[in-house]
Amino acid sequence: MYTVSQVKGFENDGTVRMGCLTSACQGCKASMFCNNKNVSEFFALNPKKVQVKAGDLVELYMPPGKTILSTALVFALPLLLFPLGYLAMRAAFPKSSEIIHALGGFCAMAISFGVAAIISTVHRRNLMPTIVRIMAKAEDSEKA
Repeated sequence: MYTVSQVKGFENDGTVRMGCLTSACQGCKASMFCNNKNVSEFFALNPKKVQVKAGDLVELYMPPGKTILSTALVFALPLLLFPLGYLAMRAAFPKSSEIIHALGGFCAMAISFGVAAIISTVHRRNLMPTIVRIMAKAEDSEKA
């Protein structure tokens, strides 16, 4: 998936701090990168060493597999692990109340959020979008 974003700055680790444009955000399906928890900035890689400056509008490539993986980690994994935790508690404590069984499901969900956080942290750079090309220079984007 391709989208347009604005360069906000640069980090010491070589990543580029990006910000979404309002018009770009309306059609963007990759809100996992930028609109998470009311944060309007995210990070991108520049493997082609495109000569960008703060304010430039750039085209980003977000491979569908990476956005699908992020979505699966955050949403699908907890939904899959809840029934497993519920059934595990039910097998371990068959005479307990449904509340105890449900707590097992919620504990499994909590574990899945922890696993998703660890995977996202370890593979942070692999899940970042990449800069493809400059769409408009900073001075051109200010005029628009």
